[in-house]
Amino acid sequence: MTSALFGPLAEVAACEERIVNCWPAPSTLLIEGFAVRFANGYSGRANSASAVRIDADIDEKTIATIETLYREGGLPPVFRDTPLMSRATRGRLDQRGYRLKDASFGMMADLTARSFTRGADIEIAPRASAEWLDGVSRFQTPDKRSPEHLKAIVWAIRVPTAFAIVRQEGRAIGFGCIAIDRGYAEIASVMLDPAARGRGIGRALVETLLAEAVAAGARTGFLQVEVNNRIAKALYETFGYRDLYRYETLWLRES
Repeated sequence: MTSALFGPLAEVAACEERIVNCWPAPSTLLIEGFAVRFANGYSGRANSASAVRIDADIDEKTIATIETLYREGGLPPVFRDTPLMSRATRGRLDQRGYRLKDASFGMMADLTARSFTRGADIEIAPRASAEWLDGVSRFQTPDKRSPEHLKAIVWAIRVPTAFAIVRQEGRAIGFGCIAIDRGYAEIASVMLDPAARGRGIGRALVETLLAEAVAAGARTGFLQVEVNNRIAKALYETFGYRDLYRYETLWLRES
């Protein structure tokens, strides 16, 4: 299954453009309607080429150029196939041997449709602290446990942000952040100590971040969640998030 569209393409374009600002890579090139991003291998979105305009199309020569850029950076060539990418480009990637790495949903919510309450035991800061960076890294997958690489991303954000830490008995057990770009707020890096799951802590964390976003003027929420992360997806749906599009991350595995 390739990318799928459940809402207007204009909304997809609005989200994909803001992803570049809300989750920036230390280095980004714009090439014929694609944002080609490099972040030391940390984060799939920040180390891939993604269309940022509707029906973005690139030829074989341009694909090869992008592949060379990734190889020179010590990274595998990766493309995100969203509904903004032309089907002709997807066909060229398939012919070059690109294969599915993972798939995610882009979700959107109307933040004006309900009210959100801040959790009393959740700390909010406008900048990611060393404790936040270390905490998120601790609960990440093995390929995302570098606080320095995470710092390179979150300290590069130039739009308003809020970074959350949840504590229990003085110990930090939950983390998350939100970035707001022109009325759109993206939730990211929501992490919870596995021992604390199932007690509503993650829900309170997400709701607090949404409350912060609305207070900062956001009217629309958006996020990306992996297709197989059903628990997180179900949580976001309780806050009014709906599927806007499905995208696939494609990579060229090389020996």
